[in-house]
Amino acid sequence: MTTARHYIGMAGLHGCMPSCCGTYDSVKDAAEGLGDIHELGKNRRQALRRDLYLELNHARDGNEYCEIIECSCDDPEAHDEN
Repeated sequence: MTTARHYIGMAGLHGCMPSCCGTYDSVKDAAEGLGDIHELGKNRRQALRRDLYLELNHARDGNEYCEIIECSCDDPEAHDEN
């Protein structure tokens, strides 16, 4: 059985479980999804896409970080929070 590569986009507070988590087909899609949730501008979306991690401002963004990780498990839907 082959596993499908996918990307997990998550955000939250340091030291806690992520407050949002979703599965995406590409890094670009994950960065756009997290960017939409946190209303990130062009530069911060590009930084997230490039670095796969971005420190956020809790007061402005509602979370302290967002990150994108690659996964190849057999059940990508298990990562979605909904």
